[in-house]
Formats: sequence, C-alpha cells, structure tokens
Amino acid sequence: MSAIHIPADLPLFHRQDDCLVPTRLAAGPWYPGTQHGSTMLLMVAMAAEQVPGGDNRQITRLTVDMMRAAPMGPVSLQAEARRQGGSLDVLDLALHAEGRECVRASALRFRLARIPVIDRLRFPGSSPALPAPLAESPFAHVAHREGFHQASEIRVDLQSDPSVLWLRLRQPVLPGQTATPLQRVALAADWTYSVPNIIHRIRTGEGLRSQSFFAINPDTTINLQRQPEGEWIGIQAYPGFDDYGAGTVAAPLFDQQGVIGFCTQSVLIRGEEAAPMHVKDIPTDQG
Repeated sequence: MSAIHIPADLPLFHRQDDCLVPTRLAAGPWYPGTQHGSTMLLMVAMAAEQVPGGDNRQITRLTVDMMRAAPMGPVSLQAEARRQGGSLDVLDLALHAEGRECVRASALRFRLARIPVIDRLRFPGSSPALPAPLAESPFAHVAHREGFHQASEIRVDLQSDPSVLWLRLRQPVLPGQTATPLQRVALAADWTYSVPNIIHRIRTGEGLRSQSFFAINPDTTINLQRQPEGEWIGIQAYPGFDDYGAGTVAAPLFDQQGVIGFCTQSVLIRGEEAAPMHVKDIPTDQG
C-alpha cells in the first residue's frame, strides 16, 4: 500500500471555541478514534503555558497521569495556579473530552536566575551527536495509516551506549504556529518507554510481533534544568522491567547542545492481547 501524502502546513490541531480539535495527524496506534500519547502530552504543555506567571520563568517539572486516551474530537484544556510565589509556582492541569477527564497533571515553574554551579554536579560524559537520517523509516509498516507517526521524524545514534533516539515534530501545532520548546520536549518524552524496543528492531531487523508482551506508559514525569534549543530532542533510555506486569524507564534528555533534563515513566506490561491495532493487523508470519 502506498504512503499517505501529508501537506507541509497540516497542523496537529485546530481551535474550536475553547477546545482543541485534532486533525488526522494526532491519531495514535492503540485504539481506533483515539489520540497519540505525544499529542496528549503536548496539549498538557500547552495548558501549562496558558497560566500567567510573569517573565523569566520556565516549567522545570511536568508530571502527567493519563487516565484514558483522548478522543479524536474536541478536547478542553484546564489550567490554574495552585500556588504562585516569588520563586516557585505550582500548577494544576487537566484535559477533558466527552464529559470525562482524560489527563490530570501538575507542574512546577521556577523563576530563573543566573547562578554558576560547580562542574562536578553537571551531567557527566559527552553529549551525543545528531546522526544522519535512517536508510529506512521505522514507520514503514504503517505508512498507509493516518497518525502522529506521519507528523514526526526520528533518527538513531547507534554509536552511543545505550543508543539515543532523536525525534522532531515536522508539522505545525496549530495553523501557522510551530511547537514551543516545552511542547517539543513533552511530545518527545512520550516515546521514552518505547526507545529500547525501537532501537532493538532497527539493530536486528526483528518484527513487531517478535516479543510476547506489549507495554504502555500511563504516566510521564519530565524534569528540566533548561529549555531546549532547536527542533530535535534526544532520548537515551534505561529500562527496568520485571516479570510482574510493571516496569520503569528513565532517560536523560538532550538537545544538540547537551543535556536538558530527565524523563521517567511507569510502564504497564501486558500480553499479546494488548498489542496496538496496527500490530494486530500484521500477519504472524510477517511480523
């Protein structure tokens, strides 16, 4: 089947009154009619940025609990300051759709200050470099499907240990509006738990049905020490899975100048019956 053409100006969302309405690029792989986790995290970042806070402040921690997948329909963003102080703000955030709460989140926002720190407390090691484009897209098996994979590009640095997956958003968020630095980090961070598997498939050529379990990330916590620069966000994931249906993945996050912070995710592990819809469509002898 041939790939779907995506106009360069097709955004992820349109505004409708006080809601965001997703376009076909927001679709996720798990259930029909639902959004990708990346677009849900991006909307949470948008909500955080709506809370007035004065100049020279940045979100330094964003914790997101995804209680259900947002639908491919209007989503309202709710955001308020629980506490606002001279140096620290605490924000409460939520996404609602179809009369239900899809996401509950909280954020810390710091007032920035230029204070030099000692070198031994900086992130150790060298920063990974952005690699060349992949010879073949890891999304080739879903090129005929509409979804967020068509709005993003990934690259993989196989020389680093663990390998680093880089991701950028190719499409505007809203008509004529590109993603902010916080939005770029949020949408990329959703991929943290899947980085080890994506890199393994690229290294080995194994199919999507080569393992007997699948995993999703019901939560994401991002800690930022500075705002990212540029389009690309790098993720170097360290997984910790066990045989009881749960795991954790932790990852330093990078831009092309160096480390920007960290991401952690709790991972819900289930059997083959929980595979996303695009995997279930693949014949066993081809997966």
